[in-house]
Amino acid sequence: MRHSANGALAALLLLAPVAGARGQVVQPVSNTAGYTCTQPTGGDPNRPHPVCDVRPVITHGPYLSAPTDSSATIVWMTDLPSHSKVLYGPGDALTNEVVPTRHGMAPVGTLHAVRLTGLQPGRTYAYRVVSTPVLELNSYWSKKGLEAQSETYSFTTFDRRKPTVSFVSISDTHESVPRIDSIMQKVDWSRTDFLVHTGDAFNGVTAEGQVWEKWLDPLIKGGLGASKPLIFARGNHDTRGGFARELERYVPIEEGRFYYARDAGPVHLLVLDTGEDKHDTTQVYARLNRMETYRAEELAWLERHVRTSARLKEAPFRVVVMHQPHWGWLSGDNQAAQAAWTAAANRARVDLVIAGHRHRYSLTPAGSPAGNTYPILVVGQGQVAKVDASATAIQVTVLDRDGSTVNAFTVPRAKR
Repeated sequence: MRHSANGALAALLLLAPVAGARGQVVQPVSNTAGYTCTQPTGGDPNRPHPVCDVRPVITHGPYLSAPTDSSATIVWMTDLPSHSKVLYGPGDALTNEVVPTRHGMAPVGTLHAVRLTGLQPGRTYAYRVVSTPVLELNSYWSKKGLEAQSETYSFTTFDRRKPTVSFVSISDTHESVPRIDSIMQKVDWSRTDFLVHTGDAFNGVTAEGQVWEKWLDPLIKGGLGASKPLIFARGNHDTRGGFARELERYVPIEEGRFYYARDAGPVHLLVLDTGEDKHDTTQVYARLNRMETYRAEELAWLERHVRTSARLKEAPFRVVVMHQPHWGWLSGDNQAAQAAWTAAANRARVDLVIAGHRHRYSLTPAGSPAGNTYPILVVGQGQVAKVDASATAIQVTVLDRDGSTVNAFTVPRAKR
C-alpha cells in the first residue's frame, strides 16, 4: 500500500496550480499509474467505485477558527484533493459525524473546513478529521483512494456562564517565524483559553504556502495545536497581495465576514476589521479597494448590534479587538468618521480596546482628546498581552520581547 508524501510523487500527480482556490476547478489526480486499483464489486456498499491503494497526507492542521458557544469550525489541509468529514462527540466519544456538502455535493479540494453545530456551551468534545482522496472525478465511476484519519483531539466550546476567561493577544507578526516562536513561548497554554491575533500577520498575502509557513503552522506548533481556538482581526497588510482575497478560507468565520461578536466567560468580545490605513483612491491600490463602503456596512452592523444585543447589555465586560487603534482610514473626512466609530463604541459601553498596528506599546486612558470612554491598549510588535477576566475585573499584563513586564493594569467592572 502506498502512502503519498507531499511532493514525493510529483511525476505522477497532476494537480491544479492552486487546488481548491475560489473560482478555479479542482483537478484531482489524473494519472494513477503505479497504483493498484480494485474495481467495484456488486453488493459491497463500502466500495461502490474504483479504489486505489493511496492515502492522502494531512499536511497542515487541524486547528480551530473562531468558535462559538454552540459551534466550532475545524480546518486542515491534505496533499491530495479529497473529500472530508469530522468524527466527534462529547467527552472521549466519537459518536457523531459531519460530512460537509455544497449545493448537494461533497466538496473536493486540498483545503478542508468543517463546521460542527448544535454543541453545548462549555462542553469538551473529542474529534478526528478524515479525508479520502478523489483521484479521478468523473461523471460516473469516480476513482478514489483510501481514507486518512488524524489523531483524536479535543476542544471546549465557549461558555458565557463561565466565571472567568483567559486569553492572549498578539499583533504585527509580519511573517517572522522567529518572532512568533518567541511570543508563543511566553504563553502559559495550560491557563489560556484562546489566542487573539490583531492583524498584520503578513506584509502582503501572495501565496497559500506563505499563509501556512509564515503564520498558521508556527501558531499551531507554538501552542494553539488542535485544541486552542484562533480569533483573527484582519490588519491592513492582510488586505494586500494577490492571495489576500483567499485569506478568509484559511480563517473561516461562520458569519462570512471579518467582523463579529463572541461570548467567552464574562467577556463580550467584539472582533472588528479596521481595513486599510489609506483611502480607496490611493494610487498604488489601482482602484481595486472598496473599503469605504465596507467599513460603512460594518459601522451599521456595530450600531445595530449595540441596539439589539441583549448579551452586550448584560455582559460584565465588553472588549474590542481590532488592528488599527483609531479605526483606520474611513472616508474623505476621516476625523468625523473616526468620531462616529468612537461614539458607537461609547454607546456600547466598551470597557477595553486591544489593538496593534503601531509596532510599539501604548496605553491611551479613557477620557483622551479623542473622546473615548474606554482605555486603548496597543500591543507592540513581539509583545504579548495576557488578559484574565472575572465578573469583577479584567487584569492585563503586557510582556516585552525579553519576557519582562512592560505594564500591568486592571480594568474594574463599571457601575451601570
